[in-house]
Amino acid sequence: MENKSPQILNFLNDMAEAMSGKSRTNHLRDGTCVACTEEVGEFRDQLSVKEYGISGLCQPCQDEVFRIGG
Repeated sequence: MENKSPQILNFLNDMAEAMSGKSRTNHLRDGTCVACTEEVGEFRDQLSVKEYGISGLCQPCQDEVFRIGG
């Protein structure tokens, strides 16, 4: 269970649904990315795994958002 307030969870779910048509909670459950909607695949490290649990972004989308590796 996530340690976030209901208001924050609703906000994150609404944002993901606006982007992909699917809530963040459902993306996390299904192992898909909230941005590209693809399966998440492998992560570079534990910090990236933790970030997926926060943002719902796969490794390539995290790299794009945080401008890593390029």
